[in-house]
Amino acid sequence: MGKNIDIIKVITHADGGAPYSSSVSHYPSNEDSVAVKGYGVVDNDPETAQKQFDTVTKYYGNNGKNQYIQFMMSFLTETAPDAATAMEISDQVLDPLKENHQILIGVHQKHTPKSDYHTHSFVGTTDLETGKMLHTNNTLNYEVAQRTADYIQKPVQLVVGKKNTDTNTTQDGENNTEGKNDFKRIFYPHKNTTD
Repeated sequence: MGKNIDIIKVITHADGGAPYSSSVSHYPSNEDSVAVKGYGVVDNDPETAQKQFDTVTKYYGNNGKNQYIQFMMSFLTETAPDAATAMEISDQVLDPLKENHQILIGVHQKHTPKSDYHTHSFVGTTDLETGKMLHTNNTLNYEVAQRTADYIQKPVQLVVGKKNTDTNTTQDGENNTEGKNDFKRIFYPHKNTTD
């Protein structure tokens, strides 16, 4: 089943520092990018976006802490046949976080036998109102996975990598050897009652 399912991978880098922060602001608009959207950060200037993320983090004294949570969402072609649909899914799934967290979403186009589009959504972990940190834990991860399954009305596989492993999970089911210890769970959609 894992080979024909939409995938959400949660990625964090607690010790990434300034180089990771720079990468976060540039990665959504890299050479594979076909669309970028920002909430609380500009989406058309990576340097300014980085300054905006860093300013909030520094203001609340959260320097040196896990500044971002990345939700990488890889969609089957039938789920997201175009970039607009991929962006819409990620945008809707992250809606509850938009009010209090900076978010930068990039849609990347990469053709594989089962998928054409995936998104990289970087959520700033500092709450804009309180300064409290958003932590990647089962509560948050499960909520994002369930919202995705409910929105697309299809099963979704959540993949949470072990600390600081940079594993790849693709629609072709390919994992690098570091991904063997990743936590994986399938989430099934609740019946859509609006139909």
